[in-house]
Amino acid sequence: MGANEWRHAPSLEGLAGQSLKLYMDAKGPDGIHLLTQRRTAQSAFVQQTVSFVGSRGRRRVPPAELVSKNVEAPTERLFASEPLSAQTEFDGLFSGRLDFKVNKMDVISYVMLYEQRADGEYVRLFDPSYEFRASYARDRAHRHLLKAGERQELTFRGERLTSRLLEKGSRLVFVIGINKRTIARSTMVPGTCE
Repeated sequence: MGANEWRHAPSLEGLAGQSLKLYMDAKGPDGIHLLTQRRTAQSAFVQQTVSFVGSRGRRRVPPAELVSKNVEAPTERLFASEPLSAQTEFDGLFSGRLDFKVNKMDVISYVMLYEQRADGEYVRLFDPSYEFRASYARDRAHRHLLKAGERQELTFRGERLTSRLLEKGSRLVFVIGINKRTIARSTMVPGTCE
């Protein structure tokens, strides 16, 4: 996408020439936190509280548009990078590690990635959003419940391949949310997403 070209690689690893590690930082303007290439010396929590009153069994479905003027994020947390200094290829799969505390033994999370172009429009980098049950993130065959009320780490790997030429001046925007299946309150320490 973006370059409007077809490309071929012998493997997923061969598709992405190098990886980019970004850290989620609690700082940022207007409720949008930062994605930075350097880990901050002091970690701070980003609190996310989701109420499930009156919404039992419903889940949030993001808007269907691949290009939009804004990202609706009523309960999600947004993290945005600094503007890119040059055109950048974004190829392959993404992965992440969350450092968090939640008051439940399981939670269904979802993540989305966007390119926010210099004109302000958001381009979704894959569709649909990547959704995962935390207790199965480590092992799809065996459930590993979370430790309610304890700080813990969770590693995930996206399953949606994407390839886009990001424009100069664009930002990467990472969105993380919790689907409404049960009452959940989580606190995330800035982690990493690759």
